[in-house]
Amino acid sequence: MTAPDFRLTTDRFELLPLTADALDVLIVGDGERLATLTGARFPEPLAAPPLMEDALPFMRDRTRAEPTELGWWPWLVVARATREAVGSIGFGGPPDGAGAVVLGYAIYPHLQGRGYATEATRALAAWALDQAGVASVRATIPPEHTPSLRVVEKLGMRQVGTAQDDEVGQVLVFEVRRSATDDRPID
Repeated sequence: MTAPDFRLTTDRFELLPLTADALDVLIVGDGERLATLTGARFPEPLAAPPLMEDALPFMRDRTRAEPTELGWWPWLVVARATREAVGSIGFGGPPDGAGAVVLGYAIYPHLQGRGYATEATRALAAWALDQAGVASVRATIPPEHTPSLRVVEKLGMRQVGTAQDDEVGQVLVFEVRRSATDDRPID
């Protein structure tokens, strides 16, 4: 699959996986080139969506080394009406041995609180559950991060445990599974 053929749409958004080239120009801060590659307008000054900047070099290198993993790393969320980049959602890599993928999302601060994360995340989680080898979509959230907790609640994800994150401490683990009848609450 190539990036132009690999897009999802929702009522308000277009979601497109960020290629190695797009990640590279985001890292170096070339807003003009990034707009050309993605077709989106970015906030000025150009910055990665929250909590994403430190992981950009790794994701760029991984998508460059493993082009078949396009879709299992970050996706850009673009407002269809204005072509404004509103944030990023994505996975921490392809499905693990148990068929789980871990989902994350970040909306630019000036656009938070409008249901954007819920709408975009719903579409990407449904896409993942339709992919071969995926049995579940998970999200890990710090217990005090109320907005993110509301997103997973709206998606019908259930808490399945806790985990320790090296950077933020204890996180709650939420999950939605592909059922035998494919009757998923996320759609």
